[in-house]
Amino acid sequence: MNFHKIVRQWTKVYEPMKDDEEIENRRFYLTDTSNGVVELAKKLTPKMTPCVAMESVVEGGGKLERPNRNYPIYFYCRARDMSDGDCASEATEEAWFHAQQFLAWLKKKHDDEMGSNIDGDFARIELDNAWIEMQTIGPLHDGWYAVMIQLERAEPLNLCVDESLYIDPEDEEEDDSDSDSE
Repeated sequence: MNFHKIVRQWTKVYEPMKDDEEIENRRFYLTDTSNGVVELAKKLTPKMTPCVAMESVVEGGGKLERPNRNYPIYFYCRARDMSDGDCASEATEEAWFHAQQFLAWLKKKHDDEMGSNIDGDFARIELDNAWIEMQTIGPLHDGWYAVMIQLERAEPLNLCVDESLYIDPEDEEEDDSDSDSE
């Protein structure tokens, strides 16, 4: 399962962000780049707070057998009054609260699948060794703030050649000799 589908699943069950996919109440967004995070804030209406966005571009690195993948996830909240510094702080604290709720839900789903010996999407997420980075971003636009968490996790690669995707050089030589004899 793509990780963004896991985040979307959370927005469908987490009451404060209940995503019903209607444009006026949409709470989950995919963006191509971190620049899209600011652009998204310009399109949000006050009643869309809180909401979450995730970059579809995944970066990472590491050893070939077990590279790390980074998943930036942005939790948006809107300050009620931009002239009040307390409201801005409350918005970022609320966004951080939602980020923690997501991480707690993710850990519970993971532990439930591991305990049941289910080889599901959550069991394949190695949270025990995951690295989390957090950053507050904002104000983005019109009172919107975001907390970005970047979940870095190791993913084992199953490197296996799919022979059906390759041309056998011997078959190609036979084709060449058939065309030479004509």
